Amino acid sequence: MILEKGLLSDGIGTHVAASFVAGFVASVASNPIDVIKTRVMNMKVEPGVEPPYKGALDCAVKTVKAEGPMALYKGFIPTISRQGPFTVVLFVTLEQVRKLLKDF
Repeated sequence: MILEKGLLSDGIGTHVAASFVAGFVASVASNPIDVIKTRVMNMKVEPGVEPPYKGALDCAVKTVKAEGPMALYKGFIPTISRQGPFTVVLFVTLEQVRKLLKDF
């Protein structure tokens, strides 16, 4: 899309920009799921006591009701700090290898 709209020409700068956007979108999409998963995994289940969550969906609903929708983005900075550089390195390397192999 960056190339089609003429925002940048094909090159490493374009690949870095597109990769960072991909990492950001992946972080935005995956962070709520990670927060829910962590809460369900860490809940204390004791015999004779009803657990705090019946499942992932119940956890999501209770979290949003109690803490608001932004609670699903707790830990977003560490997530983007991890996923951003990873996707940049991954996709820039992939594009460079693809260009290299295209010449063969």
